Amino acid sequence: MNKLYETDDQLRSAIESIKQNPDSGQVDAKWVQSLSAFLNKIHAGLPGNLLKEDTLKELFEDTTVSSTGNGSVIIAPAMANQSFREWFHGMASKPIPTDFAEAQNFLVQFHRETNERLRVLCTRTPRLKVNRVFCALYPDFFTTIADQGALTFLYKAMGGNGKDEIVHMHSTIRARIEKLLGKVPKDGFSQAYCSRLSLPWFLYDKAMRQLDQDSAVVQQPTDNTLKPWPAVLRRKGLTATKGNFNALLELLPELQEGVSRTEFEDLIAQRNPGLSKASIGVNINAVAREFDLCRRQGDTYVLTPRGINLLETQDPDELSDHLLTRILGIDHVLMWASKEPTPKGELIAKLQGVHSGWTSTYAPSALLGWLMSLDVIKTMPDGKIALTERGQRWCERISWEPEATTSVCSTTVEPATVAVGVHLPHRADILSRLKALVAGRMAFADELVEQLHGGLWSHPVRHFVVLSGISGSGKTQLALSYARALCDDIDDKHGRVQVIPVQPGWYDPSHLLGYVNPLQESSYRTTPFLDLLQRAVEDPGQPYVAILDEMNLSHPEQYLAPVLSAMETHGWIELHQLDESQVQIQQRLKYPANLAIVGTVNMDETTHGLSDKVLDRAYTLEFWDIDVNAFAGWSNPALSSNLKEPALQVMAELNRILAPVKMHFGWRTISDVIQFLVFTKDYGKPPVTALDDVIYAKVLPKLRGESSTRFDTALRATIAVLQQHGLQRSAAKAADMLDDLKESGSARFWR
Repeated sequence: MNKLYETDDQLRSAIESIKQNPDSGQVDAKWVQSLSAFLNKIHAGLPGNLLKEDTLKELFEDTTVSSTGNGSVIIAPAMANQSFREWFHGMASKPIPTDFAEAQNFLVQFHRETNERLRVLCTRTPRLKVNRVFCALYPDFFTTIADQGALTFLYKAMGGNGKDEIVHMHSTIRARIEKLLGKVPKDGFSQAYCSRLSLPWFLYDKAMRQLDQDSAVVQQPTDNTLKPWPAVLRRKGLTATKGNFNALLELLPELQEGVSRTEFEDLIAQRNPGLSKASIGVNINAVAREFDLCRRQGDTYVLTPRGINLLETQDPDELSDHLLTRILGIDHVLMWASKEPTPKGELIAKLQGVHSGWTSTYAPSALLGWLMSLDVIKTMPDGKIALTERGQRWCERISWEPEATTSVCSTTVEPATVAVGVHLPHRADILSRLKALVAGRMAFADELVEQLHGGLWSHPVRHFVVLSGISGSGKTQLALSYARALCDDIDDKHGRVQVIPVQPGWYDPSHLLGYVNPLQESSYRTTPFLDLLQRAVEDPGQPYVAILDEMNLSHPEQYLAPVLSAMETHGWIELHQLDESQVQIQQRLKYPANLAIVGTVNMDETTHGLSDKVLDRAYTLEFWDIDVNAFAGWSNPALSSNLKEPALQVMAELNRILAPVKMHFGWRTISDVIQFLVFTKDYGKPPVTALDDVIYAKVLPKLRGESSTRFDTALRATIAVLQQHGLQRSAAKAADMLDDLKESGSARFWR
């Protein structure tokens, strides 16, 4: 795991960033004011008031320090227990030792025994409430982060060991901050003091935002109200997984110290030997996204605070807020089952009405299986489904009317209307992100990017662009950079962008949509394109992009046939006729209005032309203009001026001369020329010799054509430029080609 705040400089920079953030400042001001009033009130009545049942209950239930979090442990039995009140009052009345180590030991024992006594009296341990109370009683030693997973996450981000005692984590975090900022003078519990007390929570919030925007803490930590996502933005059900909840619990210890993608795949494969690589990826996505238990940080998957908590407690309640607000269908099931026990078949039928994509019973059945595994619903003796005690608690947290998805698009929508329900970033944001992605490597005109964006999204469903241009002009890089900028996925973490290299010999759709395994008819061989398609169907509010690289190496109208038909009508893509419960792949998928397809094409003797069936559905974007001077590689500090200036001049002149016959070159060739010159600069050869060698190798092989005025003119002008700059070897080769053109009517580099 990356130690975001391990050094003092990293921590100081994060604190300064928080102070400069006006949004967090507004939240901080309101929270700090109430926190100051609460602490002053509590400490004015200590320790005597702790003997009173109502006062002690109020202390444990108050959410000023932090919200309750997932679930709510009923603590009334403990508050009513006189023996517990007397013990707690006696411990809280003891003076804190002046020696820091002794104070730590006292608080560790007090904290540990409080949890143990409450677990016996309340049947479950109210860990978060205990942490919140200890912060209120001992604010010099604790932070306002009552959630242990969140605390552990921040502590590890600051370089700590996640297995340390909770009390030590709090104290260490406070000590690190005070080392940098100094102590706040103690004058009661002033707002300045409480601002410092709340600072660790904002550090945690910032760390989560750096890890993943989707898992960012976006509400005030004292706000205990669940805020449901709109139905269109929620994940569509839960992936069927062998072992369900127990399988999740088995994975968590392995993820505790972080694993690479390969290690994660191995963990899934060991538990499910028959899974394909693509299905393994779906399972990883389920652990990370559907249950919010881990995230990819750099090259490593690490546990989220939710994952840390679940590893510690093994309690399904750790998942409640996420599943209720971000997974479609769960709140529906709980509300239906709370009214009366309902037959399973009826629940499945109702769920199919929640989302138009659930055309079979597969996804609803998987959802009910998960809720059963999580002990949220149960089967009654008469076979009907009812809520468990946990399910009733979860249901009480639903304060909204569950929504169903609406059709994300209609074929009657005017063509000028963008895809309904798809949340596209502002054009300016896309341009800004794209420029950051390609900075130092290449440059794309804003007009070109805007054409690509408009060509993709101007139709409500058919988001298909074909990029044409000279080889090496950056078509694939433009498509990939645009896609990552569109999806705000610079590090390719979200899995919403997929590059698919098209191969010669793709004569049918199986290369994109998978196929039934002929050796094992109960299994289905999936593909990266199908995996992306499924994720897009499940997540209709976000854009997904498939890049078909060199799409005309085979005939697109053959391997794309079902996709082309479905994108025209917003119809269905038929996949197979097998039992979905066996193959875990739906029989058919409705073409999603949030999927964009960008195809790149080269037009040469190795490729195929595009048929009208393809061109009628695509926005064709052709770019041939290459500004040699704009290439960022010319600023390479290793490229001395005696190498750079003649090379830049020759390349610019050749590109201008060859452009009329479409034989000029793109960014890749320019980059290769520069890299060759830099690499060979110490060979002892004159700069002109190195330039002659690389022009001969990288530019001249592209020259080929039949006798025509334009080609003849371009070839003669090329010879003149090469001779003018002293590139004798290249000039001689071009002259030979001109002779061939005169004698045979055609010229080729290779002969």
